[in-house]
Amino acid sequence: MRFVFSLLLLFGAATPASAGQASVSPPASAVELRSYGLGLLPLDGKFTRFHGWLRYDPANPGACQVVLEIEAASLTMPSDTVRDRITGPEMLDAARFPDIAFHGACEGETVAGALTMHGQTHPFSLDIVRSAGTIEATGRLRRAEWGVDGSPVLGGSTVRIRVITPDPLHTGSNT
Repeated sequence: MRFVFSLLLLFGAATPASAGQASVSPPASAVELRSYGLGLLPLDGKFTRFHGWLRYDPANPGACQVVLEIEAASLTMPSDTVRDRITGPEMLDAARFPDIAFHGACEGETVAGALTMHGQTHPFSLDIVRSAGTIEATGRLRRAEWGVDGSPVLGGSTVRIRVITPDPLHTGSNT
């Protein structure tokens, strides 16, 4: 099974001569998912196979562009049973809907755009936090808005998605 999550943060002011590009891949970066069992208990998972890139403009640190692809079968969780339910037909249904894509633009400390998941596209945003040489982009989605409404007790009504990657403006990780 393949599960692709594309996250695009666009650098409006970047020019080819001044823009840089950094890799977004393990082990330096992380892509995490948190579901909420019973709507309260965090059920955390991490994807182990993903790749992408971050484009940035050193002259405009508030602007960025990211592309990230994630393989759903690489989701790891403390419980294989929970992992199988989350990637299975009652929730993500990675066999039928292997791709998730996000395309958006930076708006201050937020990335706003459209998320395509489970065969549906809706507006979605992520909050950006830069600290200690990392960039963290976090968003929460209501599963039912994307037709992901199976296993409500296990999955809760919301899912948090978090991408953590080195900040190329503070780590010098140009590629």
